[in-house]
This record gives sequence, C-alpha cells and structure tokens, in this order.
Amino acid sequence: MSAVRVPGWLASGHGGTPLVLLHGMGSTASIWLPQLEHFGRERLTVAWTMPGYGHSPAAADIGWADLAEALEAVRAALGIERMHLLGHSIGGMVAQEYIHRHPQRVASLILSATTAGFGNPDQAWQQEFLRLRAEPLADVARFGDAAPALLRKFVGPGIHPQMFKLAELSADGVDKVQYLHYMRLLTTFDRKADLARIDVPTLLMAGELDQQAPVKAMRRMAEQLALVELHEFPRINHMANIESPDRFNHTVAAFLAAAEQDK
Repeated sequence: MSAVRVPGWLASGHGGTPLVLLHGMGSTASIWLPQLEHFGRERLTVAWTMPGYGHSPAAADIGWADLAEALEAVRAALGIERMHLLGHSIGGMVAQEYIHRHPQRVASLILSATTAGFGNPDQAWQQEFLRLRAEPLADVARFGDAAPALLRKFVGPGIHPQMFKLAELSADGVDKVQYLHYMRLLTTFDRKADLARIDVPTLLMAGELDQQAPVKAMRRMAEQLALVELHEFPRINHMANIESPDRFNHTVAAFLAAAEQDK
C-alpha cells in the first residue's frame, strides 16, 4: 500500500451519528454542498475530497486499500466512532471497500449510482474504455476545461442551472493525472462476492436515466444484500444529489431516521 496522508474535507453541523459523504470521479467535496447544508442542521456531516484532488495530498499509485485507509484517517482525525457512510459512483466503491475493512465503524451504508464490480477483465475492453475516457482530455491542460461538456452526459435535462454551475466549480478541483489514474483503478474493482457480508442497513439509490450505473444493475446488487432498500429516481441521470437535491435529501433522511430507530 502507498503511504496516504489525511485527505481534506468540508464539514457542517455537530452531534448525532455523523454522515460522511464520498464524491464521484469528476467532483470534489463541494459537490455535496446541498447535503452539507441540509444534514448539518441535525448532525455532523462531512464530505471528503479524494486523495490527489483539490487540496488532498496525493499518493503514488493509490489503490483501493489505500483509499479505505485514507477514509479511516479522516474518521480518526475527526474522532468519529461510527458513521453513516454515503458513497456516490466511485465513492460508493470506496465505501464498500471501507466497510469490508472496518465494519465496526459503519452504522449504515448508502450507495448512490454505483456498482459492486466494474467493467470487464478483458484487456482489450479495458484499453478501449480508458481510451474513450482519456480522449476528451487530450487537448486540455486542466480537467476543469473539459468538465462542462463531460458533465452534460451525467445529468438530466431538468437540472437547475445553479446546480450545474456547482458541478462545474466542483470539477475544477479535479486533477487530470489523478482522474486518469482513478479511471484505470475503476477497471479493477470487484466486491460482488462480498455483498452478502454487509450486515448494516443499506440504501441503494439509482437514477432512471443513468447509463453509468443502470437501475437494473443496482437491482442485482439489492438481491445480494440482507438489509436493503432500493430507491429509484424518475427522470434522473447519474447525479441525483444535485439534479434533485430535495428528493435526494428526503430519501436519505427517511432512511437514516429508520436506521437509527431500529438500532
């Protein structure tokens, strides 16, 4: 494993069982501002920025175990005993890696637009996947320069302009080199066989229009989980937390209330 220093984070609120938010591939902690504001009213709410993005220190050739330990470093730095863990897209993969390594630290798990196993072991498939992701970045110096066009593929037509602007600003903190590294790392993720071992209340959230983490794939995940609730967002693409923040927040809040009532 690489040596990973404590990543940066944004935080709001205090008390309660903390909610920790893990962003997706083309974002940083600020993509969670609608959730930090909402959930910070009643509990400590923390959004990290992945190692190598924004002001979070980078580590050479960081892997899944390193990402889990980077999250553990954030937890320890904040003095959190147990947390509700919400991961979006690649953040959902980090969340799965983390719960398998530190199950005692997770009170509940929320997985948004993600998967338990990504891609295809075929080398030709992987090379083509990576080529298509690298191509839009070939002629730009910074990831943020390509972000507006890339983001349009991940949000639905109903997104509010201010929320799209938030996504652009959040993407501006993404490091191009690290982004491509994380894309390569994506093709190695496989925790499908471990889903049945997750024994905390789990919420899966999927967007009707999402082609990156399709509803049918998240339904298959749900079949492997013991304590699971699956919520589908109509007319939503890959980024429900900014496409429809009110619905997203309401869904998460209802799940957290039920999880805490049943503990």
